[in-house]
Amino acid sequence: MSPPTVIDVTELIDRRPLGAFQIMIITLCGLVALLDGFDLLAIGVAGPGIAATLHLGPGKLGSVFSIALLGLMLGAFAFGPVADRFGRKRALLGATATFGVFTLCTALSTSLGQLLLYRFLAGIGLGGAMPSFISLASEYVPRARRSAIVGLLWAGFPIGGALVGLLASSLIDAFGWRSLFYIGGMLPLMLTAVLGRLLPESISFLVASGSKPQAIARLVRRVDPAAAIPPDARFVVSDERIPGVAVRHLFTRGRAVGTCLLWVSYFATFLMLVTNQSWTPTLLQRAGIDAEDRHARRIPGREEHRTCRLSAPR
Repeated sequence: MSPPTVIDVTELIDRRPLGAFQIMIITLCGLVALLDGFDLLAIGVAGPGIAATLHLGPGKLGSVFSIALLGLMLGAFAFGPVADRFGRKRALLGATATFGVFTLCTALSTSLGQLLLYRFLAGIGLGGAMPSFISLASEYVPRARRSAIVGLLWAGFPIGGALVGLLASSLIDAFGWRSLFYIGGMLPLMLTAVLGRLLPESISFLVASGSKPQAIARLVRRVDPAAAIPPDARFVVSDERIPGVAVRHLFTRGRAVGTCLLWVSYFATFLMLVTNQSWTPTLLQRAGIDAEDRHARRIPGREEHRTCRLSAPR
């Protein structure tokens, strides 16, 4: 009796160029990243309207901005082990649905307590989605392209923030600040349904968890339709698995300095991005620059002028 054929899934993916199946996975994960950025940064644009509606001072508004970041940090730590145990797809679906539901709840907030609770829970989902879509997409990409794809996915976060800025003025003027959170909540929930139908589970996770070979073979054929897979094939992955607590290994074998420098640079960059996005609309309003003053208006019978009216600080 001949031994079963061993197929290294990692090597198979590395040998193949990106196909339509992999591009679909990257696109879906990129949409999650875009909505992640949209939902996290929408609170800054909506801040002046929220403060006026709920009668919040700058100190209370600052706590609203910060509570989602706390939830984001906890979600990023918590969902990594969840994805390792239950699967990348399940973790991503759960995280996307979580920040969708509680972003919708943010629009229904009538008190500071409700707002803080909903933003914290939404932050957990926002933070949990990040490691899930990064790991799922990167495991379907050849190693030579992983850095580029991961960078492309992270670009979805600021693009989502830019989308908030483009839509905020017209939406808030027409429908109020709550409209941003209705959109920011409904779109992730709709995307969750699409992810559940189209997004596959990570092949690496299926192999590591001992899933049925038939399920793995179906995914392998979608990555490489020409792959010859015998009925008795056994699947393996060749990615390095480091035992023990993974974070500890970031500080061994001369990695400590590089790890600290990367952490500091990422922390500073993210701090500047979120601080500027959160506080700029509020500071501009307190300086007397309202949303309608920051955009040109067309008046029938008159030449269009782009002006910015300054009034005394309120």
